[in-house]
Amino acid sequence: MESADNKSQAKPNPLRNLWPDVNTEKGRREAIKAGAIALAYIAVSYAFAMALILTTGQDLLGALDGVEIVISLALSVAAIVIASLLAWFLYKRENLIIAYIGLAWIALEVLMKLTSTPGRGFFIALLALLFSINGVRGALAAKKASQAPVQA
Repeated sequence: MESADNKSQAKPNPLRNLWPDVNTEKGRREAIKAGAIALAYIAVSYAFAMALILTTGQDLLGALDGVEIVISLALSVAAIVIASLLAWFLYKRENLIIAYIGLAWIALEVLMKLTSTPGRGFFIALLALLFSINGVRGALAAKKASQAPVQA
């Protein structure tokens, strides 16, 4: 039979970080940070795609001509800026709407990735989706905690 001391000294589960407990303040912050990391991942992936276009003249799906390169670069810059701003506002403001926007964006990115290049990058896409879901969980828990009545 385990005593209370043995339970408190149990080894931490490393997989617990993939699904933090949002009932605690630390867990909420970790979940929100995971959602912000997923959005930052989107920004970095677009930066890599932009570097690929600039160095080779091709995107991930094939060769581009002059006008297509300019359009692809402009869209990549816009995506980098928007994803970076969303990550920042999610991390700092813990906004539920931004968390849902991030989840929708990540879900679309994962769907596009799985349909255009099946099997490649599946694990990273799955982690990004999980992190984004955690961002929504954390923002929802933060909103509920801020609306809870204060007891004296």
